[in-house]
Amino acid sequence: MSAPNDVSSDGHGPVRKRLRWSLLAPALVVPLFGSFFYFVLFPGTPFGNATYTVSKVFLLAWPLIAVLAVLREPCLDRSRPRRHVDSLLPGVLFGTVVAGGLMYLLKSTPLIEVFAANDGKIARRIHEVGVADRFLEFSLFISFVHAAMEEFYWRWFVFGQARRLLPIAAAHAVAGLGFAAHHVVVVSQFFPLGVAFALGGCVAVGGAYWSWIAYRYNSLLGSWISHALVDLGLMWVGWQVLKGAM
Repeated sequence: MSAPNDVSSDGHGPVRKRLRWSLLAPALVVPLFGSFFYFVLFPGTPFGNATYTVSKVFLLAWPLIAVLAVLREPCLDRSRPRRHVDSLLPGVLFGTVVAGGLMYLLKSTPLIEVFAANDGKIARRIHEVGVADRFLEFSLFISFVHAAMEEFYWRWFVFGQARRLLPIAAAHAVAGLGFAAHHVVVVSQFFPLGVAFALGGCVAVGGAYWSWIAYRYNSLLGSWISHALVDLGLMWVGWQVLKGAM
């Protein structure tokens, strides 16, 4: 993982900072706008599917273009050790707690009534986007491949660039809120808006925690595994909905 210097020791002038902002700003909003097209306005249509594909290509292409071609900076920070193994414990613990907490909330708290009132929407949307018949493959892709893409995008690039421009706490907040924004759009299709924003707040906290892991250990491994565990929990909920078991 690249770990650029903090804003106080950046060593670049205002022109360089403006350039960095011009690369960071689209990264914060493109996934948000893309989610409106592929999940709200045109779900399951050729245009919606194409938008989904383009948005995922953007997750990989934009950081590489920005860092390698425009900023001309190295991808890896070799000034600090990359503590991959050390990052696993906090990552696995967090992912396990969140996934377990999700199961508890949906089985043993008043949230079960909110979920039961809206599980039909979830089942319909799974069918609309065309993944009901291959839900296992879709779940594995989302939980491992897509989670890795998001860690690369939101933690390595968005947080990595934000902390070149902002105090570290603000960088965690900006990256976490950017990560949460498109999740609010998606969740709002299943639950009332207030619930969607509340769950989005939880996503923002999770995103900030994952960027903390990535920053502390100079590694994306722990945050990726943690992210994958949470997504596996969410996919299990989707599978239970499809089976009518919730």
